Amino acid sequence: MIIDKVENFGRYVNLHPDFRKISLILASEDLASKPAGRLTYEGENFYINIDEVDLRPYETAYPEVHDEYIDIQLPLTRAEEMGWMPRSECKSVREVREGKDIAFYNELPANKFRVEPGQFVIFFPEDAHSPIIGEGRTKKAIVKVHI
Repeated sequence: MIIDKVENFGRYVNLHPDFRKISLILASEDLASKPAGRLTYEGENFYINIDEVDLRPYETAYPEVHDEYIDIQLPLTRAEEMGWMPRSECKSVREVREGKDIAFYNELPANKFRVEPGQFVIFFPEDAHSPIIGEGRTKKAIVKVHI
């Protein structure tokens, strides 16, 4: 897991072949002005979901994991809390959504942190993560990068 300011995303372009292109998009597009939905980029192995969602209590924020995608999450309109734990510590599967590259676990992460607009978090497949914790409604971008 990595957390940093969006202006520093360029420091991480060597972690994945698509991160350089994503860095350019993050620097040039106003994602907060985009309507909710999926943004696709011709010929690319990534897409961006713009989500408008209600934040949820920590007690219901069961951690999720992905096998085929890296998540880059960016709050756009308000801060949110997120939880993190090593995937290896997740023992009790709550739900698997076949064909959706997502599984949920019952163990709630002990590690929580706040992510502000202007910041991003990168979650890799070994990162169990619990996003959208808090109160109120938010708009966020989630870059889904195929591994």
